[in-house]
Amino acid sequence: MTSAAAPKAYPFNAVNRGVYIADNLDFLRTINDECVDLVCIDPPFAKNETFTAEKLKPPLSPQETDNEKRLLAEWGIRSTQDAAQVEIAWPYGGKTRGGYKDIWSWEKDVHYDWIESIEDHFPAVNKLIDATRYVHSESAAAYLCYMAIRLIEIYRVLKPTGSLYLHCDHTANGYLRQLLDGIFGNGENGAPGFRNEIAWCYTGPSNTQRWFPRKHDTIFWYSKSEQWTFNRDAVRIPYKQLNTQHAKGSAKTTGIGGRLNEDNVDDFRGRGKVPESWWADFSPVGRLATERTGYPTQKPYALAERIIKAVTNPGDVVLDCFAGCAYSAIAAERLGRRWTACDLNPRSWTVFKRQFVKTFLLNPPLDCDDATTGQQVLPSDRKATVHGPGQLPKLQSRVSDTRPKDLILKERKFKVPASIIPEAEMLEELLKLSDYQAWCCGFANRRPDGSIIEASWNFHLDHIAPKSKENTGTSNDIPNRAPMCPYHNIRKNNRRVGLAEYRQEIADRGEMVVKSVNDLINLDYALAQANIIFARAYARRNPAG
Repeated sequence: MTSAAAPKAYPFNAVNRGVYIADNLDFLRTINDECVDLVCIDPPFAKNETFTAEKLKPPLSPQETDNEKRLLAEWGIRSTQDAAQVEIAWPYGGKTRGGYKDIWSWEKDVHYDWIESIEDHFPAVNKLIDATRYVHSESAAAYLCYMAIRLIEIYRVLKPTGSLYLHCDHTANGYLRQLLDGIFGNGENGAPGFRNEIAWCYTGPSNTQRWFPRKHDTIFWYSKSEQWTFNRDAVRIPYKQLNTQHAKGSAKTTGIGGRLNEDNVDDFRGRGKVPESWWADFSPVGRLATERTGYPTQKPYALAERIIKAVTNPGDVVLDCFAGCAYSAIAAERLGRRWTACDLNPRSWTVFKRQFVKTFLLNPPLDCDDATTGQQVLPSDRKATVHGPGQLPKLQSRVSDTRPKDLILKERKFKVPASIIPEAEMLEELLKLSDYQAWCCGFANRRPDGSIIEASWNFHLDHIAPKSKENTGTSNDIPNRAPMCPYHNIRKNNRRVGLAEYRQEIADRGEMVVKSVNDLINLDYALAQANIIFARAYARRNPAG
């Protein structure tokens, strides 16, 4: 009997020292399976703000502006509309002005196939996103959906020995931790997944009056498998104090992790210690004039260097797909790692070039090639290249033999049709049709005297027919939505059951608030009315159509 063939290993297929200007989901979906050693990202934090690059240091020169516009024109991008077509940022005018938007909505930032893929293959993640809508906000849930679909791809491209380091802050760190648990695993009993929650602590002025100044960020470390790389000796730091007098001639525990004696104390002091999971030895970039780019959220390169030293070796591949400030790329280059970067804003290439030619960061400085040839650059050439949205890597493996089936994702299709009617407005309009009673069981918000309160709180919005069946339009259109009570919506969960069938189950269990199914809103009537609401909303959004 012959043994089964080993799964085919695919190489890292992006350009070494390549900077890709593209939507990072499009970019990640072209990277081979299990070919990256470290993904180190500093993504948006869901701050509900817009960050601009107006304060670049020094300001953008006419030559840099001309070069940006030339590159964009070569890629067929000459306007905001052209940029939107390939889903990258337009760096001139508008709200972001070369920066990025950190404000999230289902209508503008989420694609319908993302929701379907997560529902089908990651039901726990889907539950978390849905719960976030009610615990936090629609905006936070949309942000988690945006991040989830990218983290699923990041999981795919990591080697079994690979790691993810994700930088965030208090705004969404609790939700991101659960999202990462749902994709990578929670790391219990040595299982793959969670390794560390690192607090990057810093000080600085603050004008807060009613709470403690928020002066730390969070870095989550997750591994792909139980065989993760960790070079503990590469990241040791000196002990601040060591009581050698106490240590010599004594076998007592020092209180800093080990026993010292006369023979090993000097070696112990020399090696230093592995830093704990709070890091207070890196200053914010605002205080580092030699590194500053002008981006308000830039991180110090030394922070990325500690991460890269810890979990990669020389020649390993480091990937950053939220790479606007060259944060991970500079650190990887200084440490002799291969790297590739992706950002949706063309301004990032200008920032990369500036940082690469600063001799205090790289000596000798790294050359930059604006030709956008798309050709692989040999690592010995010490040259960084830029690549547009149509110059992404050529995928050799979409699904390897070892890839879990639940990581298979569909290609992007279209944006959520709910953009025509926001979810809150949908819920309000549909509740009016049923006199503010849930369509599943007749539940309503009531006053002590039993009268119904005309309010949408305590209701969830769910689907009448699963997916896109029964001519009800796409899954998130108003003709396929129904106000549900929380109890029955949660228990329905992701079951592929239509509302008509589910109503009967509720009745059979004796859980109706009204006397029978016949006392609930008629679904044919509801569909007809919802179509009218949809048509009016469409006409308002598209007056010429």
